[in-house]
Amino acid sequence: MSDSKSSSSSVRNPFGTINNSFITHKHFNSELEYCYNGIKCKCDLLAPCQEAWREGTMDPGRRFFGCSQYKDASKKCNFFVWVDPPYTERAREVVQHLKTKLRVKEDQLEKAMAELRFVEKKMVVLNEECMSLRKKNDELTASIHIKTYGSKMKKLVLLMIITPGLFLGSSSSVINV
Repeated sequence: MSDSKSSSSSVRNPFGTINNSFITHKHFNSELEYCYNGIKCKCDLLAPCQEAWREGTMDPGRRFFGCSQYKDASKKCNFFVWVDPPYTERAREVVQHLKTKLRVKEDQLEKAMAELRFVEKKMVVLNEECMSLRKKNDELTASIHIKTYGSKMKKLVLLMIITPGLFLGSSSSVINV
């Protein structure tokens, strides 16, 4: 999927005038823009348009063309040309302020996520304790039923042994237990 981006501004560089019309190609969650008018680095490769986001950059987000082999120090040619004009001092202040606010929000989010992970672990432990207590409760309830009804059953069995005629229907008298 490619989005078409275009701009009418031009940038002056040692290699001539660059028209700022280029196409965005998304690849592995990173975005590189290759100019269709054939901007190439000294390696004779298409130079991707990238954004400056490194810490300490004076103009974060400012676009530039650079060697496509910039990650490999032995192959890169150090080609570099700004696409966008430099930011004003006010724009730099606003961007720095927004980056600071973003960092604070990211820190808050990380703390909230850590707290969430802690609470989830605590819930697992509490759930296990709850299951254990339910099992003990079931065992105690069964034990109480055995004790309560067990003694009544013993009395009934003894009564059956002592007076078998009552339970076999040979006697006409009724006894309440």
